[in-house]
Amino acid sequence: MRSKLPDTPANDPVRIGDNSRHEREEGSTGGQIVAVSALDVTTIPDSMAVWMERYQTFAVAGVRSVAVATKIDLHLVRFRDFFQDAYGHDRLSICLQRDVAAWQRSLSKQGLAPATVNNHLASLSAFTSWVYSVAPGLFPLGDPTKGTSELGLPPLEPRALSEAQVRSLKNLCDRLPRLAHKRGRRWAGRDAEAHAYRRPWRDRALVFVLLSTGLRREEVVRLNLDQVEPHTPESLRRSKRATVTGVQGKGKSQRTVFLSADARSALADYLEKERPGDATEAATALLLSAGALGARREDGRLSVRAINRILEYIGRRHDAEVPDPSRRVSPLRPHDLRHTFAFQLARTTGADAYELERRLGHRSGRYISRYTNPPEAVAAGYVEDM
Repeated sequence: MRSKLPDTPANDPVRIGDNSRHEREEGSTGGQIVAVSALDVTTIPDSMAVWMERYQTFAVAGVRSVAVATKIDLHLVRFRDFFQDAYGHDRLSICLQRDVAAWQRSLSKQGLAPATVNNHLASLSAFTSWVYSVAPGLFPLGDPTKGTSELGLPPLEPRALSEAQVRSLKNLCDRLPRLAHKRGRRWAGRDAEAHAYRRPWRDRALVFVLLSTGLRREEVVRLNLDQVEPHTPESLRRSKRATVTGVQGKGKSQRTVFLSADARSALADYLEKERPGDATEAATALLLSAGALGARREDGRLSVRAINRILEYIGRRHDAEVPDPSRRVSPLRPHDLRHTFAFQLARTTGADAYELERRLGHRSGRYISRYTNPPEAVAAGYVEDM
């Protein structure tokens, strides 16, 4: 844990029953068996910091991904800081349901979205449930998170682009290589060079791949060239079908997605015209940063932040050419393109739940419904002639 242990009597051990055994942890560990036989609960001080560290060691590490474990740690530290600010110590045994409810209200007052507040509460609930299972005597009044309801979530609004927006966005992307050229008197009447750090063929391929696969931005970052079959420019142009295999999604899931004709063509252009100039022996990633960048990773792999910036830039360029406010796309985000793919796939397949789950890598029916909701312009058209 990041916080230091307080030097107070609260660190004295608490005498509680010896529940050293294999416990089934529901919730945070997805029902997996967590080995706690090595955990001597009789020697653990009555300190949130210490118990949270044990929880990470015995119930989170090796069960949840590093990213999820980091997020859980962040949520728990926030609660401990809130609790210690209120009481001046972090004795876990006096934590009650009113403290959890007060923390929930505090997070809401900070402006956090209801879903974010609920995620914080879920992390805390999984922690206290685990503590209660291995040391029930520590909470004389029971698990303090029980009885605290989640916040209601607002309606899930889709961010899918309309057909007109997709068409104008693709039109802009096809012109990106020309737009990336240097301008000014110096280049008048002759072929202009592209800016050193611009990668228009890569950016075009990124947009078309996202539109035809519905990949998350993290999934795109992790893609390697050899996951694309076929992956040479010539074969991509000739092939009537290309796939991206082994896409690593949430929950250690993997799936295969298909590339559309536009995506195959855009990817072939990038692999032929730009990627070779940025590739090194260590470069395995499909999409690479510009080789001239000083802050580039050793393997050249794009970052999540870089993908955000690329799409934001393309969204602004698109909207600068669009006089009609209803057709603008900014701020353009990776998930907007994922929603667009999901809506188009749902319309093509008749909202086939199995196919949507298989291609989107999402098992939540609520979010599947969100992804497949029509854009506002389409929804408005449903009732126009009623």
